[in-house]
Amino acid sequence: MYTLEIEKMCSCAQKSGLEQVMTFDERQDMVNKARVLECRMNQEFCMTHFFEAVDYGDKIIIHSSLRPEDEEDDDHIEDARTLIRKSSVTIGFDASEAPPKGSGGN
Repeated sequence: MYTLEIEKMCSCAQKSGLEQVMTFDERQDMVNKARVLECRMNQEFCMTHFFEAVDYGDKIIIHSSLRPEDEEDDDHIEDARTLIRKSSVTIGFDASEAPPKGSGGN
């Protein structure tokens, strides 16, 4: 018998209706279910926790830990216009040149 256990049932896990302990006759069935649950929990739950399935042989435990907060410093974020203004590259075209034949221009 093989066991898959969710270590801590956060509110998202409780609301999802997942069982905290699941048993399987085949090891591969346990591994497959653990992979699916780990992925699903990390993508669909509230993003407060990070979930990781750890294989202990006859048992897999899905551990949870708090996700680190994004450390975006808004003072350093610049919009595209500011970046272009600071750039030494000139973007444009020479209107005195005729476009190549067949390019859709005159």
